[in-house]
Amino acid sequence: MARRMIYLVGSRFPHHARHSGYEGFARHVGGILRSPVSFRWLDGGLGWAIDRRIAAWTRPHYASGILLTEAAAAIHMLFHRRTVYHLIYGDVDLWLLPRFRKITGNRLVVTFHEPTPPEWLKIEKAAPNIDAVVLVSEAQRKHLAPVFPTERIFVVPCGVDTDFFRPPATRPDQQMCLTVGVHLRDYETLRAAIDLVLMRNPSAKFVAVGARLPGRNNARLDHERVSFVDHLDDEELRGLYQTANLAVLPFKDATANTALLEAMACGLPVVTTDVGGVREYLGNEAGILCEVGRPEALAGGILRVLDDPSLASRMSQASRERALAFDDRLVAAKMEAIYSALLDE
Repeated sequence: MARRMIYLVGSRFPHHARHSGYEGFARHVGGILRSPVSFRWLDGGLGWAIDRRIAAWTRPHYASGILLTEAAAAIHMLFHRRTVYHLIYGDVDLWLLPRFRKITGNRLVVTFHEPTPPEWLKIEKAAPNIDAVVLVSEAQRKHLAPVFPTERIFVVPCGVDTDFFRPPATRPDQQMCLTVGVHLRDYETLRAAIDLVLMRNPSAKFVAVGARLPGRNNARLDHERVSFVDHLDDEELRGLYQTANLAVLPFKDATANTALLEAMACGLPVVTTDVGGVREYLGNEAGILCEVGRPEALAGGILRVLDDPSLASRMSQASRERALAFDDRLVAAKMEAIYSALLDE
């Protein structure tokens, strides 16, 4: 398939590593359309004022950067035919492109990442001009099945660069627990779990990446025994995965999760909560799934892995093997099949 026939549309989230994130597979299937100009000049008071006006005019969380990106893709649509445009963050970025899909007759694919589509998205109105909906976990299907025909819904997992995110040659034995990310994290439960772990194992270490960054639907992690690290580059982030002994990812809800895939690719055992699509990615052997909102369950999972090196070793191997099934190249192949079918219609 000619690469020029496929274009991914989306803003780059600054907290995503260059070797991860949903658009990681893009280099295998086509180009990415972004805003033709930098919109960093909109930072600050003026920028916030403009973004609030745009959000009031369109929908919540829709901002200047998103508008510029969608506008660039819309203009691109006007000069191309029989081309697939894949909007990779439909939960927030979807507003303008369905209108232009109707005008140009190109194909529009939209991926949804959130556990449930936000009410303000009004997806029913845009649905007739969306040719394919991509979900990142089967758990989302029940929310979108009433809106889209079954033949237009596809579940394609998020991917990870397993060449870059990989296990270390040797892993230090320092009982370090690593948590990464902020969106939909259940840090109230993690705080209580840390206290329970330290009562049994005072030598356990906890490191949090990005836990103090702004985010929606989350509480900040605040604990005196947690070391906080922010604004890492890819190599530094990978280094933490490779020196940690365990990934702890407490969720309130989830579909796919970049940190989960990165940790698995680096061969980390995972202790997490059994919500949404987490089990679809982790499986049953690469980690311990806990009931949501139960600190004692989370602490018990952490202690179980830290106290049993043999169990940790088996989980580490299973975690890496599981991650290989989500390699970006395999995700790209699944997406290419969807694109090809749309272009053949």
